[in-house]
Amino acid sequence: MTEKRPNARSLLSTALSHRIPALSELELSQLENNQDIQQIIQQFSLSLNEKVERLNAAAAVPVEQAMSELPDAETQVIDDLSVGSDAGLAAIPLKPGQIPAQSSAPAVAPKGASMPNVNFNFANARVNTAYRSKIEPVSHTGEAVLIHAIAFSHDIGITFDPQTQELFGTPTADGDYRLFITWTTDGKTSYTTDALIIVNPDPRSLWKIIEPPADDKYFKANTDSRVINENGVTIAAASRRGRSHEHVGSFRDDDFFIAHDADNGWTITIVADGAGSAPNSRKGSEIASKTAGDYLSTQMKGEQGLKLKALVQDWQPESQKLVGPLFSELYRNAAKLAVNAIENEAILMGQATKSYATTLLATVSIRCGDELFAAAFWMGDGAIAAYGPVGKVRLLGTPDSGEYAGQTRFLDNDAINDSGFNSRIMIGKWADISHLILMTDGVSDPYFETDNGLLSAERWDKLVNEILPCLQPDEAAEKLTDWLSFFSPGNHDDRTIAISW
Repeated sequence: MTEKRPNARSLLSTALSHRIPALSELELSQLENNQDIQQIIQQFSLSLNEKVERLNAAAAVPVEQAMSELPDAETQVIDDLSVGSDAGLAAIPLKPGQIPAQSSAPAVAPKGASMPNVNFNFANARVNTAYRSKIEPVSHTGEAVLIHAIAFSHDIGITFDPQTQELFGTPTADGDYRLFITWTTDGKTSYTTDALIIVNPDPRSLWKIIEPPADDKYFKANTDSRVINENGVTIAAASRRGRSHEHVGSFRDDDFFIAHDADNGWTITIVADGAGSAPNSRKGSEIASKTAGDYLSTQMKGEQGLKLKALVQDWQPESQKLVGPLFSELYRNAAKLAVNAIENEAILMGQATKSYATTLLATVSIRCGDELFAAAFWMGDGAIAAYGPVGKVRLLGTPDSGEYAGQTRFLDNDAINDSGFNSRIMIGKWADISHLILMTDGVSDPYFETDNGLLSAERWDKLVNEILPCLQPDEAAEKLTDWLSFFSPGNHDDRTIAISW
């Protein structure tokens, strides 16, 4: 039995080489020790040996073509050993995107020719994505290799350019595809090598879209949007369920609030991001944004709003000193009311208050001629910025970033009673501000990546340039909602943005 093992291994490798570029020692040992495989080897050894003789005697012929010349029964045995078959222990599937140990099978040499040892390396492709990869021949004896042509087993949208020695095109289907490389080292003798090109699927096609339960006690629509256009001020807000929630059929956790008083000119803008780990956070973000928004809107319509408007219009040192404490009181009251409303809901529903955890980002603003005044409150991650002119941005606060990715600070009584509460409020008045922008981290993370990235005017320029086509008042709600579906690898959270201009 010991004397037969080398022949069995050689024969088994020959049977598998037309479909699998390389096998590990462990995989090969498992196959050759299987009794069914041993029977197959013994039964068809003569036919396969004859096939190998025909290959050596013929001119360069693709391996699959030679295989197809075998009798039907023999071909079936070889097919049963193919990638992804149902042949039990005989199947060794390659995982999607897996790079074989070598990119090409041994070359087929013309009769009498000394076959150079050459492998061909090239990059994997991705379906529906422009592809270009130079083929890198690796000769074990150092000869220069020139590729004459490449034939493909399927038309997948990729072709070969002999001038540049490159594969190029836009793949139309994912999968593992065979190609046959005809090449030479001396310009006289040609060889054909069988290789495998892997076309990975478009990541976007892998995401499922599962609707959340319609009868849930805290049902929330997958998208929401609103536009206000009054007295020369336009506010647009849009919110969209993230792909990570679509994939598992869970709800959108984000929410927003916008309001504008046409009489005195005050604008209220709020975005809130419910904690992904908190099961009732979608309701928490809704309660917090609406409760705080209603309170601030009511206050700015009354005597408090008139008083603050007069101080902002005057904007002398003495006036500025009075504005800060007034907004500190307004935001503390708004935050308290929001937390109380969440606690009341938790008691009513018999739930833990922390299960409604949410962030809260808010601005109260007013246009005074060509100047914008804004008072911002920032609790959690995301971003608030006064943008403009091009190349200039003023970040109106600091995000609460935790020790680990995804960590942040949520609205609760501890945060309200913290001695640093006023540091969450920023006030200013500036000329040439084109847009006041609030967003949850579903937007800020893919565009700015880090807290330092939020300080980059170039990144804000890029963001604003992308959303400007969406800001036509009659279409802003729909277009902003569509824009929020942009694809960013690794960033699939809910997305909410609110803009006034």
